[in-house]
Amino acid sequence: MKAPKRIFILALAGILLASIALDREVARSSQNTVPRALMARVRESTDAKALALGNSLIGVGFIEPSFDQGMGLDKRDGATNLGMGGSSAVEQLLMLRYALRQGMRPRVVVFGFFDFQLTHPLEYATRDLIGNRAMLYYMEPEYARAFYHLSLHDRAEFEIMRHFELFADRGEVWQRVELFRRRLARQGMPPEQANSMGRAVDFAMLEYPSAPAFVAECGRASRNPLIPSVHEIALQAKAAGSKVYFVEMPMPPEHVQMFYDQPEWAGYRAHLQGMLDDLGATYIDASHWMPAENAFEDPLHLTYEGGQQFSRRLGEYLRNIVPTR
Repeated sequence: MKAPKRIFILALAGILLASIALDREVARSSQNTVPRALMARVRESTDAKALALGNSLIGVGFIEPSFDQGMGLDKRDGATNLGMGGSSAVEQLLMLRYALRQGMRPRVVVFGFFDFQLTHPLEYATRDLIGNRAMLYYMEPEYARAFYHLSLHDRAEFEIMRHFELFADRGEVWQRVELFRRRLARQGMPPEQANSMGRAVDFAMLEYPSAPAFVAECGRASRNPLIPSVHEIALQAKAAGSKVYFVEMPMPPEHVQMFYDQPEWAGYRAHLQGMLDDLGATYIDASHWMPAENAFEDPLHLTYEGGQQFSRRLGEYLRNIVPTR
């Protein structure tokens, strides 16, 4: 065999072996990702009488002991919080289905949301399926694909990527690179405002840029149906014997005044309430429950103390309308 060809084959073999080793290392290091940790939590909490679903607003804002105290639940069979930052209703549907398959039969399912999350269509590219959304690669991938849109190119890419941990859980590698990059970028700069969820500036970018833009979206969203994954959460939880509550989460006073106090939002809220009523679910408007600015640690998330107050009040509210025994 000629030397150049031998070198090429050896280099190719080396790349292949390195890729296999890296794939195995990512598989090992990703065993404690948030979705997998929550799956393990579900297996230990099958007696839970209340289940909370949603993104980071529920993840940090739903405090289980406070909710249990408000609702009068025992610690041994109290609430289980499956909220995940950076997730959509598709991932939350998969978590609900996993909990039901493990034998959990909660009396109450709480789904927290803000703005237009219940009606905004989900269109992804494979680059979006990272972090907690990586569970779409390994948790009922064929079933989940019916609830979000991928282009033809991304569908083909998805089918390849989901068979390799190196691609499916690439966020395990990328988050380390990103944290290192941010540390370097902050050298000699003033400290950034951050909390347990990340940088406050990142969450500010999730808000609408102006009241007119928000009002215009209210008009469009008021013509939209519930996205299919939300529809399924309501139906599947109800079929399992749960009372389902969609909670418009508390927002800081500035967000409420600029957006939620608009009459167009009231029209959109009525649109949501009608659709949820048809599914046997209940809408709870908790957006004004926490009027103090210091109850929030950034433009969207409650502080721990704010979460305790909200969770206790939610538990008390539900205690009056849901039997727990």
